[in-house]
Amino acid sequence: MDMSLVTQSLAMQSAQRQQSAELAMVKASNDMQKQMINMLDQSLATAKATPAAGTGSIVDKSA
Repeated sequence: MDMSLVTQSLAMQSAQRQQSAELAMVKASNDMQKQMINMLDQSLATAKATPAAGTGSIVDKSA
């Protein structure tokens, strides 16, 4: 068997593994970013739902 074919085949396999690893890292990064956005959306939703302490519709004019 010709050694150049073997080395070319090994190089192609190595490149394919590297691309697969890079794709997995990009997907993981994307998933983490989506989770962060969801966490921020949830915190904004709860912040809007609960008014700050001491706020309300009744005004205390004696204060």
